Amino acid sequence: MAEYLKVPVSLSLSGSLVILVLLLCGPLLRGRVSRRWQYYVWLVAIFRLLLPLSPQASPIGALFREPEAPPAVQAASPYAAEMDTVPAKAETAPNPLHPVQPSVPPPDPASAGISPAEALALAWLGGALVLMVWRVSAYLHFLRCLRAGRREVSDPALLDLLARTGEELKVRRPVELWENPLAASPMLLGLFRPRIVLPSAAVSEADFRCTALHELTHYRRRDLLYKWLVQLTVCLHWWNPLVWVMAREIERACELACDEAVLRRLKPEERLSYGDALLRALESGGGYRAARGSVSLGESAELLKERLSAIMNFKKPSRWTALLSLVLAAALTTGAAAAGAYTGPAKRGASPVKGTALPPLSAQASSSENLRLRSALLAERSYEEGDVAAFSIAVPFLSREEQTAFLERAYEDGSSAFFSVLVNLLDWDELDWDEATLDAWIARAAKENVALCSILLKALDRDEELEALEKELEAKQVEEYKAAGITKEGRVYYYQGHMVRIFLDSRPDASFVTLDMNPQGLLDLKVERGADGKIRSVREMTKAEVEELFGDWDDLEEGGMDVTIPVEQTRMQGGSWIYLGEYILSQGDRIHYDVTAETGGRMKIGFCGMEQSPEDVTYYSVSNKRTNGELRCAADFVFDGEAVKPGSYRLFLHAPEGDLGNLKGSISLTLKQGNPPDLAANPDARAMTVEELPAAARKAMDQCAVKTWYVIHSEGRQYLYCNGFPWLYAWQPTWEDGSWRVNIHKLKKLDSGYVLLSFPDNAPLHVTLEGEAVRLTDIQT
Repeated sequence: MAEYLKVPVSLSLSGSLVILVLLLCGPLLRGRVSRRWQYYVWLVAIFRLLLPLSPQASPIGALFREPEAPPAVQAASPYAAEMDTVPAKAETAPNPLHPVQPSVPPPDPASAGISPAEALALAWLGGALVLMVWRVSAYLHFLRCLRAGRREVSDPALLDLLARTGEELKVRRPVELWENPLAASPMLLGLFRPRIVLPSAAVSEADFRCTALHELTHYRRRDLLYKWLVQLTVCLHWWNPLVWVMAREIERACELACDEAVLRRLKPEERLSYGDALLRALESGGGYRAARGSVSLGESAELLKERLSAIMNFKKPSRWTALLSLVLAAALTTGAAAAGAYTGPAKRGASPVKGTALPPLSAQASSSENLRLRSALLAERSYEEGDVAAFSIAVPFLSREEQTAFLERAYEDGSSAFFSVLVNLLDWDELDWDEATLDAWIARAAKENVALCSILLKALDRDEELEALEKELEAKQVEEYKAAGITKEGRVYYYQGHMVRIFLDSRPDASFVTLDMNPQGLLDLKVERGADGKIRSVREMTKAEVEELFGDWDDLEEGGMDVTIPVEQTRMQGGSWIYLGEYILSQGDRIHYDVTAETGGRMKIGFCGMEQSPEDVTYYSVSNKRTNGELRCAADFVFDGEAVKPGSYRLFLHAPEGDLGNLKGSISLTLKQGNPPDLAANPDARAMTVEELPAAARKAMDQCAVKTWYVIHSEGRQYLYCNGFPWLYAWQPTWEDGSWRVNIHKLKKLDSGYVLLSFPDNAPLHVTLEGEAVRLTDIQT
């Protein structure tokens, strides 16, 4: 390949690897890192495509670099330059033993025509030039069309709101406001002279503020410059389809990141208005779609749907998200730099590894052998420097013997990171290790380094052995913690009886054995281990250590609340349902059940949707039978926000098989949002059968009409009664403003039935059926 084509082709290949990594990891990272990170991380791919910077030894550069030949074997030029240094008299005194051959003039380059390499270079440059001219011309034409029909907005209210929004975002340049009915949606033009174009100036102040925030956020973050950088990259690598895919993903990520930035400035009640503004922006627009090099508020229906979904599910990124983003960006940047590119012929005698001379390669050495040798040097350097990303790039190009040698070396050094890279990259079938050899490796690791043994078992898909090892390790860890004064109940750690908030068990190399957080805890605990892996000390973490790991801890739980719902029921009728409130569940919310019943066969706790019956669909439910004399529902969940979408859900308690007696315990929720109702101050409310009523109350029922709601007062209690209620139902008692409030929900149609609920006769009773107030008739006995 011609020298002048190697650089752009190697850059395109190296950049394509980064694009593929981002495309493959995109679905995995969505929801785990911020939209801003998903937008700016593409700059790694762009710089890899544009900048011919590379370490001396890199896998991509080695693919394009010719093997170096030592001076002793270099081929002579067919037209030797030494002729210039022969004395003039030598030309007139030919050697009789070597008659002078008639000279053959070198071929004229002009008559040789254009070589295939030159043709490819011309096609590449010509395509890039044509595409760039077309993009710039289209943008200028778009600007002329908008200017032709524009009208400067002079509404003082809108201009004042625009100025105040600019001050809020610290935009220092004056921003012009145009109106053009042909604009498909509000958009921003101009990098140095910003202008916002509206399809119509007849918009509400709320919609205009959302529009101004969006467009000025684009300007504040220099998204126009970013977009032209993308266009330059597309023009230079127009023949690479992955670059076009990258441009499309950046376009999508740009709007989502801008939405995220705007939503962080809006109050929760304003975010819904922002989504409505997006919809109205598309409805009011004309036919001029935004040209490349501009940014607009409205896009395609598919992107709009994704943006609206992101708005509805918006949450502020935590400090953990920021830490994960930083680590991932550093790993990707390191990998992209290590992949490298071709930057020209290697300098003779230059060493790609510090302190290591590159062995001379013969002119006949194959390019694959050249690549292997250079990869070996890169692997050695990255192993010594602890660069796992560069090491993982070099290892696949090594021979099996070299890979096995590194495996032994990583094992002896106890380096779990490098050992994990090797065992996952090795083809165990090609290594041709018999079962006895593998068993010996596993037995050795199990005895000397359990962490490496776990990595090895996982790579070999020995799930049963891995599960047994993990159980053994867990049992040993429990005993080890117990000896140090640390206990664990469910998912909560305790130290000398105190609930732990942050539990950090770390090795000397700063890696974690265990890291757990419980916002309800009071103690921040750090376990320190020695080089032998044994616990050396247990101490309370300092404030500086907590801030170094997590930043401001209070920000992690910003806007959250802890809710404890006590469960104390004397009796619960078999087949009945009790609702314990409606709650807004968000990703990351914690759910904890711990309820027991003295009598009864089965108990069930769970959530159902607002429009669903718990008979049909339940979420995060636990249904336990009495076992070993105990009936208990105890479980922990974390609301994932994916399998079950965030939203409002009703919490219920159910007696599916027979009556339940003396229910005690609680349900704890750690919620990021939502205002749960106050629970009854006296929870002694229960469902009953007619046979359980006092005689005076049963006698009062004789005067009750069918399908009429009554409150029967008898012997210090009040009974809510309705005969002829043909529904299986759920009911929710609450105590509010000194009165009982009961909300009844219909579940399943029956042939016949009745409602009979008992409450202390200490306050008025208010009843709603499916949200509608029920008229009650009082009867005194």
